[in-house]
Amino acid sequence: MQAIDVLVAAGRALYGDRWHTSVARDLGTTYRTIRNWLDGRHPTPIDLEDRLRRLLAERRLELDAVLGRIDIREDESRKQ
Repeated sequence: MQAIDVLVAAGRALYGDRWHTSVARDLGTTYRTIRNWLDGRHPTPIDLEDRLRRLLAERRLELDAVLGRIDIREDESRKQ
């Protein structure tokens, strides 16, 4: 999988089909830069995959925390 494919897959996983602006913000770049990478006008940064990995890991922690709260509520409701 090439860096651009990882970008698209990560963007969709994080934000759905309209991911470009949100990923640009999180990467500290612009929508135009994202489009230039996707269109092949500019190469992707060497550290792009590492940056995407960090974004995905942060999201995973957020999701795990929410799931943990749901699990606690389910456990509490079963005890009642």
